[in-house]
Amino acid sequence: MRILVLPREDTNPYQELLYGEMRRRGARITYLGELTRSHTLNLLLLPLEMAIRRLGGARVVHLHWVYAFGLYGSGRSAAVRRAAESWFSAWLLLLRLLDMRLVWTAHNVLPQAPAFADDVRGRRRLVAACDLVIAHSKGTLEELAALGIVPRRSAIIPHGPFTEAVESASLRTPGDGQQTRQLLFLGKIRPYKGVDTLLEAFAALPPELDAHLTVAGDCGDSSLAAELTELASGSRVTLRLEWISDEEISRLLHLADAVVLPYRKITTSGSGVLALSHGRPLIVPDLPGLAELPDDAVVRYDGRTQGLSGALTSIIRADASVLAKMSSAAYEYCAAMSWSQIAETTLAELARCLASNC
Repeated sequence: MRILVLPREDTNPYQELLYGEMRRRGARITYLGELTRSHTLNLLLLPLEMAIRRLGGARVVHLHWVYAFGLYGSGRSAAVRRAAESWFSAWLLLLRLLDMRLVWTAHNVLPQAPAFADDVRGRRRLVAACDLVIAHSKGTLEELAALGIVPRRSAIIPHGPFTEAVESASLRTPGDGQQTRQLLFLGKIRPYKGVDTLLEAFAALPPELDAHLTVAGDCGDSSLAAELTELASGSRVTLRLEWISDEEISRLLHLADAVVLPYRKITTSGSGVLALSHGRPLIVPDLPGLAELPDDAVVRYDGRTQGLSGALTSIIRADASVLAKMSSAAYEYCAAMSWSQIAETTLAELARCLASNC
């Protein structure tokens, strides 16, 4: 099977973990929109590239994120976003004319940053054109339905761990070997991820609670970085607003007793699965996109700052044996997931879509 992919996301290992396994099963993967170094020129050449790929036998396009259709200046100009939306609509029509199948993996219900003049309208057009929508959880499909967007055909395929589940014997058991509870936020820092709420909730904890919070991840927003720096004052918080290497990620997870991901909104969380694959208990808001995380490894709260403070307190005060049980549940959850199985399921869904002329 020949599969065309758009866009390539170099900073997210999801695609190559998936496509590496699919290639091993004979799939031929080609990334679109990379003919030149110019993003705008690549967008203009996309119709020609698609036609040539179709003549070469490709029939499936796998779309991940619509930011690939963003134009220079979209963040500042509604007119540019309207132009981007029009070009996207034209591209969807081209797929029909070329008799190609469109598959969208719904990593986000709506784009995290505005992509088009009307992102809800853009999603409706996308899903209407899709032959298959892949979601990582049932909650994603429910959120789309709440917007009046229901795909003709859908499949739920979970998000795999960014690393293979780490052997439990190679990592410190959470709560073991140190008195101060180590809490960790890990991942790219963006406004929707709620790190400001985390710092406020942590600052509100009673001073007698023996805990330390580390926030680690790249933050490309200077105003947000300044706000977080101000909120993180005090010896109980370490703020690392920088790119974190894989080796350092492993070290931070080894030291952590729990990982806190205080998202305001989310469809799926690779960072959450990464933490679970290292046997770390999770603290997350009670959101539909996180509902399928294992209850025995997760503490959920109501999304409010006060609720987060309560969840932090429960982990800090929890007996080491409680954290050890949560750690075991995390390992068991991730051990049952594999990219091999995810690739098999994805290829089967694509083949079914082609065979049924959906």
